[in-house]
Amino acid sequence: MGREWVPVSVDEIADRLYALPPEEFTQARNRAERELRAAGEREQADEVKALRKPTAAAGAVNRLVHGQRAQVEAFLEAAAGLRDAQVAGKGDLSAAARAERAALDELVAVGGESVRGTLQAAAVDDEVARELLRARLVREPEPAGFGTLLAHAEPASAAPARGKPRVKPSAASAAPAKRRAPAPSRPDVVAARTRLQEAKKALTAAAAEERHAQREVERAQAAVQKAQRELDRLRGH
Repeated sequence: MGREWVPVSVDEIADRLYALPPEEFTQARNRAERELRAAGEREQADEVKALRKPTAAAGAVNRLVHGQRAQVEAFLEAAAGLRDAQVAGKGDLSAAARAERAALDELVAVGGESVRGTLQAAAVDDEVARELLRARLVREPEPAGFGTLLAHAEPASAAPARGKPRVKPSAASAAPAKRRAPAPSRPDVVAARTRLQEAKKALTAAAAEERHAQREVERAQAAVQKAQRELDRLRGH
């Protein structure tokens, strides 16, 4: 008797394919497509055929998420904590930066240097973070901008100025229930732009701090290697 066909969804097939090294992707995808067609699942076969092979870096990230999902989620939580500290002033900024950097370094140590850029992009962009957790990346994503960072900042006009009570509108001036909310005033726009600039500066400072720390690590590694070579030379004598 031939092997009995066990129906599987395209999602299940995609999860299996993107957990593979990129060099195994195409052969495995084509095999899955043939099996689906042989079972009469033409629509699913077409969907599987359309799946694109990931780049080496994207494949490394996909496998990292499959193998170390808890650590990846912990890193994203640390990144969210850093954004809160940077933009909204919540918590200790230095401690949040150290926690995020430590979580990132742990993942890079497991997945290799090629995963760093994608993880950093996910740290500042929620949409990239969601794509990261799906573990079906085809190429390395880039953060869309500072929308995620600003989402962590409280609106400038959310509370009345200190010492000035909120004025209750009169019945004559109250807007109808279905009227659109008024457009932001110029002060609101200026405040939002100020917060955007502050967020950009904070992100730039954090990135500079991370680069400095990475250089320190590289120098320390070079010193260890030099010392080991000198020790090996002395032992050889």
